[in-house]
Amino acid sequence: MIDEELLRDFGRIWPKHVASLTQFLIECRKHFDGDVDLFIVLCVIGDRTFSERHVPEGMDFNIWNATPVADVRSEEINIQSISDFSGIPRETVRRKLAALVEREWVIRDERGFITATDKAKHDLAPLTSSSLTYLARMKAVLGGS
Repeated sequence: MIDEELLRDFGRIWPKHVASLTQFLIECRKHFDGDVDLFIVLCVIGDRTFSERHVPEGMDFNIWNATPVADVRSEEINIQSISDFSGIPRETVRRKLAALVEREWVIRDERGFITATDKAKHDLAPLTSSSLTYLARMKAVLGGS
């Protein structure tokens, strides 16, 4: 169900959302050499590596930033589950995963499960900053809630 306040304030919220999201997506495109599927595959892996179900209570940005990825309880994900979740064909996911492994942004364990790495967190810090800017704009538009 869509929040009535969002529907009522659509004309104020939607343009700012689109403008902010567009800026964020342009930054994403830059960091992924224009390869949106590569970005989506890493997002799915990142979502499972740092799952909202396992975020320690009270974790703020500084704690997150200082915490090694290996110290975060991740959820199991493999090529098939990435494909199923994202709708990206399995063979395309396999190729994108190979590119992410080559960049050292993800690793595969002996069972074939995939997690993001500290190198990804470090290399993509400017993109994280860009996402925080997007979130700050949306927070302001939505009244700081």
